[in-house]
Amino acid sequence: QTAVPLLPRPVLGGVIPLYSPCPSNYVTWYKNCYRLVSEPKTWEEAEAACVKEGGHLASVDMSYDQAFISGAIQQGNTDAWIGLSVPSCLHRYGWSDGWPVFYTHWGPGEPTNHKGEGCVSMHGRSHFIQGTWNDTACESIVQLLCLMCPSPFLSEVLLDQLHVLSDPQC
Repeated sequence: QTAVPLLPRPVLGGVIPLYSPCPSNYVTWYKNCYRLVSEPKTWEEAEAACVKEGGHLASVDMSYDQAFISGAIQQGNTDAWIGLSVPSCLHRYGWSDGWPVFYTHWGPGEPTNHKGEGCVSMHGRSHFIQGTWNDTACESIVQLLCLMCPSPFLSEVLLDQLHVLSDPQC
């Protein structure tokens, strides 16, 4: 016999999911999957590592994403890369996953735009301004936070079985 996946159980006002659509080493938050990687890398290496897993460095679209991502990064001891950078060809900040920049959470006096500081890290719990953003030298070595959309197959299964609307970007 084949195993039948556990489906969310109906409850008053919604459903309680019995499984996550994310890989086991990722955490689910608002239709996305996140993973804090404590092995430090440069920004470019970090983005490549996230892409290899099917995602990108985390993008922050709104304040509630900021709160969740900041909390995730506080689990580590240091700053972490997020997906914001200034590609030399554009001369303005953009997310590595292509999303437009709608929201920022810069630390005091940031971004400084010092030469070579074209990548963005989020301050970890070791800073009094934890959770704020800092333009950082892209060759710095820090931990990283990957973001990926759940598997399209799992999204289709959930849609078919739960009749839930899905984010078109995922």
